Amino acid sequence: MKMRFDKNFINDTIKEFSSEAQENINLIEVNLVNLEETGNINLINSIMRGFHSLKGTSRLLLSMDIPEKYLEKIKKIEEISHKLEDLSLKISGKDDKNIDLLYDGLDLIKKIISSYNDENVDIDISSYMMNLKNKDENTNAYEQKKQSTNEVIKKMLINLKEQFFEYLLNAENYNMSQINRMKKPIENALKRFGNEKLTNKFQEIIKCIESNNKESIKNAIKEFDNILFNKQSNEVINKIEFSDTVRVDIKKINTIMNLVGELVTIKNTSSYLLKELYKVSVELYKEYTQVFANLDKIIMNIQDQILSLKMTPMKELLYRYKRLIRELAKEKNKKISYEFSGENIEIDRILLENLSDPLTHIIRNAIDHGIETPEEREKLGKNKVGLIKINVFYESGYVFIEVIDDGKGIDVEEIKEKAKELGYDINIPDEEIINYIFEPGFSTAKEVTEISGRGVGMDIVKNNIEKLNGKVYIETKKNQGTKITLKIPNSIINIDGVMFLVDNEKYIFPFEEVEKIIKVNKEKIHNYSNQLFVEYKEEIIPIFSLKGIIENKDNTFEEISNREYKHDLIPIILIDNGNIGILVDEIIEENEFLVKSLPEYLKYNFIYGSTILGNGDIVLILKPSEMVIQWQK
Repeated sequence: MKMRFDKNFINDTIKEFSSEAQENINLIEVNLVNLEETGNINLINSIMRGFHSLKGTSRLLLSMDIPEKYLEKIKKIEEISHKLEDLSLKISGKDDKNIDLLYDGLDLIKKIISSYNDENVDIDISSYMMNLKNKDENTNAYEQKKQSTNEVIKKMLINLKEQFFEYLLNAENYNMSQINRMKKPIENALKRFGNEKLTNKFQEIIKCIESNNKESIKNAIKEFDNILFNKQSNEVINKIEFSDTVRVDIKKINTIMNLVGELVTIKNTSSYLLKELYKVSVELYKEYTQVFANLDKIIMNIQDQILSLKMTPMKELLYRYKRLIRELAKEKNKKISYEFSGENIEIDRILLENLSDPLTHIIRNAIDHGIETPEEREKLGKNKVGLIKINVFYESGYVFIEVIDDGKGIDVEEIKEKAKELGYDINIPDEEIINYIFEPGFSTAKEVTEISGRGVGMDIVKNNIEKLNGKVYIETKKNQGTKITLKIPNSIINIDGVMFLVDNEKYIFPFEEVEKIIKVNKEKIHNYSNQLFVEYKEEIIPIFSLKGIIENKDNTFEEISNREYKHDLIPIILIDNGNIGILVDEIIEENEFLVKSLPEYLKYNFIYGSTILGNGDIVLILKPSEMVIQWQK
């Protein structure tokens, strides 16, 4: 008889199942790739438990009164994961052919999960299940039965002992009736398993319990696991860890973030009213200043804590590429290794999700077009095994992601030839020529493959990164390789910036683009061939009037000189490492601003976003470097 629950509960449970299933799939994939790399058979236990979880949660759903459109699909997941759980225990090492079958099964489960809400999509698993069945039938019947029995007992023993050991390691005081109840099934399983050393070690654990020696219990548990998983005594022992986290829907976190954003706006309003209060009562102003300071501190703490909930380590994304590199290298008959650094750097989950497609395409290009075959590499005097490195690091409020390969590099001459054919200007430096690969439809690939070369891709990479207010850079050397760098802001929620006036309108520049803010006398401004310069610390720096850029016209030297400035000093914001100056009318303040997205029709590549001030004014956040580039074009 199936359990009946209300519709909302069932929908939430199915959603939770999908999320948990995806986590298990990712974990299994990472462990499979690591098993192939290291040959560490202790990973088999984690792989088996991943499939066991998939099977268990599937069966739980099937016991409920779930909608018909999910029923068959969840049955298939249960059927596959049950078979793969058994198959995983048959893996003998890094070169075991069963590993490919496990990968194929994972891919099927992923397809089924992604097709949940489409009743017209039916994933056929019959061919795959027949492959598994044929494999089983080709095994000697007696050995199969013996092996299967041992696997079932071992699996049962693993599940029983982990529940028991969790209790022993976490309970403050032991309940002997509880101990006796939990140990009996383990003793029965040990008797059937027939490992004398394992049985003796378990009895030692029971004796330690009776003497209530926690440290001895902990050591005996480690030794028990050594024997069960065939660990050598000199290996590093993995500590049993249990999750102390709670899975939360990202939409709920985003809702809380929006509320925190409103708090920031209220804080800015309070700051504005505080200044007005000074005009009314100095005493009230002083009293409220302390209240405001406490409010400011609490809001900042709440904001930091909520932001931390959305932060996810980069390894969650990077480790998925281990399998991608493995599969594509195999498909292209290439040998490729990889190195990751900065995997533990945390990034906003929304940014992480948006990085998935661009990074995938970059890696595909590196494997398909960049890294040569072992034979080609040998002729060039290179190691037969190509290398892809992904480095992640923080710098100046940005996250940088470098994807480096040691392949043949990008042929600039080929790009010039294609650019000329398409009517592009080729009388520019090679560093700029390379950027033509970001143009829509630009491809030098002579062959269209399943991996890349369709004339789409790098323009999508650039567009996706720029939507995140980031940038893409390329460095390449012939026969040495290519480095593609993605530069993205660490947060898409708020920024530190400087607010200023131009022609009585307020604007903001993000601090990430600001090198320095200076104020100079009018006589320090010079005009040469209709280009304005500022004389600053024995340097001559070109400057641009933001008023002129906004109005799309040149501001003459006379117009700028005739404007009135506070204290007769012209404020200039230096950008581009101090090599360019932006002339504004007045600096208002430096502060933290909540970033609000703009409607699609108002989006331009030089607009970062907008913010709402305490008095209700809407202020645009601009990208000064992009504005200068647009202006110079």
